[in-house]
Amino acid sequence: MFGLLPRVVAVFALLVTASAFQLWHDVNRYDAHGNECLYRKKSDVVCSRLCVTDLSSCPTSLQPSCPDNQSFCADGECHDECTDDIQAQNPCHCSRSGNKLPSEAQNLVPCLTIPNVTIQQFHAWNSEEDIRIACGAEANITDQSKTVGVWDKSWIGGDIEAVWAECPAAPTPNYKYNESYWIATYAVNGALALLILVWSVYKGFAEQSVRAAALNKTSGAENKLSDSPGNAVYDQNRDKGYNLSEKPLVGGVTKTTSENGSVDSMDPAMPNSCLHGYRNKLLGTACIWAITLVTLLWICFLGVWTADYYGSLPGKYSGKLYSLAYGSDNLELATFLILWGISFIILIVLYVLKPHLRNYFRLLALPSKGKYVCVVRPLHEIKVIEENTNWLQHYINVFTGWLQVSLSRDKEYTTCPIEKTSEGRIYFTYQCTRYVFDEQTQQYAPYEFDLGTSHRRLIQQADGLSGAEVAYRLELVGPNFIEVKVPSIPAAFVREFVSFFYLYQLMILWIYYVYAYWQVGLVDTGVILLSASIKVALRVQSERRLKQMAEQEETTPVKRDGEWSNVSTRDLVPGDVIEVTTGAHMSCDCVLLSGNAIMNESSLTGEPLPIRKFPVRIDDSHYNVAEAGKMSTLFAGTVVSQVQPVTKSTDSLESDRVLALVRFTGTMSDKGQLVRRILFPNPISFIFNEQMRIVVCILVLYSIFVMIMATYLYKGNS
Repeated sequence: MFGLLPRVVAVFALLVTASAFQLWHDVNRYDAHGNECLYRKKSDVVCSRLCVTDLSSCPTSLQPSCPDNQSFCADGECHDECTDDIQAQNPCHCSRSGNKLPSEAQNLVPCLTIPNVTIQQFHAWNSEEDIRIACGAEANITDQSKTVGVWDKSWIGGDIEAVWAECPAAPTPNYKYNESYWIATYAVNGALALLILVWSVYKGFAEQSVRAAALNKTSGAENKLSDSPGNAVYDQNRDKGYNLSEKPLVGGVTKTTSENGSVDSMDPAMPNSCLHGYRNKLLGTACIWAITLVTLLWICFLGVWTADYYGSLPGKYSGKLYSLAYGSDNLELATFLILWGISFIILIVLYVLKPHLRNYFRLLALPSKGKYVCVVRPLHEIKVIEENTNWLQHYINVFTGWLQVSLSRDKEYTTCPIEKTSEGRIYFTYQCTRYVFDEQTQQYAPYEFDLGTSHRRLIQQADGLSGAEVAYRLELVGPNFIEVKVPSIPAAFVREFVSFFYLYQLMILWIYYVYAYWQVGLVDTGVILLSASIKVALRVQSERRLKQMAEQEETTPVKRDGEWSNVSTRDLVPGDVIEVTTGAHMSCDCVLLSGNAIMNESSLTGEPLPIRKFPVRIDDSHYNVAEAGKMSTLFAGTVVSQVQPVTKSTDSLESDRVLALVRFTGTMSDKGQLVRRILFPNPISFIFNEQMRIVVCILVLYSIFVMIMATYLYKGNS
């Protein structure tokens, strides 16, 4: 591999430095060996009109002769009357009039049309001279090199008595750029640019105080929190600006409340995450709507030019090809390509800025004071690939990693609205988990309650909670319900089509539609819509199944304030004591306090055989769910196959009911963590994905090479 690389570089350098001559600059003049091509015969060649100032100067064979009742007009034909319209069709004026018509050509009139000629020895690289000689011979003109000139090169005067009407190419039509559609384009985009500029200036001034307050709070907390390993620490590597959380969430600190005080624990769902607060402003919201509207207008503008290409515009432009480009197909296509490129750039920029765009048009605020919180979480890609990669794969991975960091694709940005509980606590819900603002630590964190770690401490809570304690805990941990939002079919299609793949396909299809290739464009559009519909249907179906699995709610007997009542599982909180009944679906993780139970855990572990569960013993043994405590734990998502109350026992709690203590609810439960990992997975890269990066890099380099060669060859062929 390494021996081949220098050879490839040497060959490439030779190709770059070698000089070459394009043989096709002079069309058909040389063959492949550099020899001048033989002459060839060309038949039925059209001659240019011969123009004179006096018809008597025309060669005898070309002097006009009309019937008695007709006159020879300036268009070179006989008519009953030479009207102004006929006179304006003078071929010797070369479609010029007014100031654009040279003064030497104003008095020119055409002779009769010279019949088409056959040239025995035709030189493709000297065609104009060959045609003049052949046509002059057909008109019996002798020594025309002295007596016949060429239009706009040598006029009548001196020895020159006539000129060939070899009209120069008409001036290429161009815009005056004061057309109504260009004025509208300037106005719309200029207004948008001005609006964004005003917002940027306003945003810069309005956020100065917030940034200063954020820096003071974070710097004041740095030393205070660094003493305890469980507390949050100041983020020294914050992302190119200010970390606006009052105390950054590094490791997602969880505030744990217990009877003996407060203890900090780590939440694995938010490693190295930080928060940014925002609040809406009318001007910023107007900017977002304006950007959306202008983007749609650009797409519609492309549609207008596409319709104009086929003459399908309504009104006065109906049936006229290239009406917006003054009838020029080249100008029309050039204009479309420029507009297409601008539209493509706009879509790509919006796609790259999508994670930041909405919050840029909000004002920064402290997370405790804002209306929204943006959670910035680093993404850790799981790579399922071979351990040893080649050098090419290594450098491509380095480049793609740098590109992801540059485009902020190495982080996940999730904006959540800040809500208030009935008691006025502020919180937000991130990945189905409630994060409550703690006034003491000045940070958002998910709460969990320490129910104790010994068997005796767990059994002491068998009397249940009071109504006030239930309300307090429900406010902090939220309902025992994992809400899975399934978008509607239109929203699912919008979610699907805002990906880069479909944006790319959309812009490529415009090329098909404009370049008279609309049949292929329709086929491709149908294929894309069909594949997208299948993908959307399968994804929505999977999300609905997950919703049915996650959103479980039923009633269960709960002991509160010393009395039993049927309560919805949605309202269960850690510390509740419930009765386990046969056939019940566990909606939370519980510790079995009294009685025996046989559980079906196949939905979680795949174990086909039922598992017997035993109550915790009345002793000071340590309860650990990962070890022996697993035999006393009822996991969320499992089904109760059978229960057996224990009314007489020496080492466990006696009760005529099978009792269980609620330990974890919502996403803190075993089932909740599973659902959370399904709903919010980390990106996974297989060996196929890694190898596709090499393929994409090769295709990009190849496309650049082809574009350069196509441009070079196109220029060479003029």
